[in-house]
Amino acid sequence: MAMLVAAAGIAPAAAQSRMSVSNEDNLRRTCPSLECGAIGRFYAGESIVVYETVEGWSRVSEYYTAGCFDGRSLFVESGLDACTAENGINDGELAEWIRTDFLVKAADIAG
Repeated sequence: MAMLVAAAGIAPAAAQSRMSVSNEDNLRRTCPSLECGAIGRFYAGESIVVYETVEGWSRVSEYYTAGCFDGRSLFVESGLDACTAENGINDGELAEWIRTDFLVKAADIAG
């Protein structure tokens, strides 16, 4: 598994960092890809913690239950809802992801 993780380009953040969403209406994805299911939205100015980055994507939540029933996540609002590793759902858990280029340092958002 460690070899697969290294090959996938996963790099943990040096330290958890607080960021803000830079523009309106970004989808919360189940994995770092536009092909993954959407489980809600982020809004401009929303403050989030980045736990890790993967090839231009940031994981911004801990892993939590995906609400899997009959092989589908009840939390996915649109797109792929399969409870599969390809959709970022492992052992019935998922995390939330956003494109890293939609984030700025929390202090950079003017209120």
